[in-house]
Amino acid sequence: MGKSSLIRELSGKEYTSRRAMAVEYFGQYINTPGEFIENRRFYHALITSSADCDIIAFVQDASRKSSLLPPLFASMFNRKVIGIVSKIDHPEANIERAQLFLQNAGVKEFYLTSSILGEGLVNLRQMLQ
Repeated sequence: MGKSSLIRELSGKEYTSRRAMAVEYFGQYINTPGEFIENRRFYHALITSSADCDIIAFVQDASRKSSLLPPLFASMFNRKVIGIVSKIDHPEANIERAQLFLQNAGVKEFYLTSSILGEGLVNLRQMLQ
């Protein structure tokens, strides 16, 4: 489950990301392009977008062997930052590694999720409301 799938599952509405390299607003959710994390010159767009947020979520795919999140990246924001580990049901999922990536980025609160199994979404939805 990527960011778009997560927004779709949490909102209960049909959501499809329409434009690459654009910040998208969908109800209470803001979807920023992953490329914004890869390139420091886009950090200002992330900081500006975060001004409209109560909570910022970093999403880490449990099946990925690397992370795009720089060390202590969460400290850049003056909002609550949570970590969402997605695809915990994937055959190559390594939940501990994904949590370590998020911890290195400065995240202290984690939610483990699977869109296929529906795990973790109820608790995440409750926390966001």
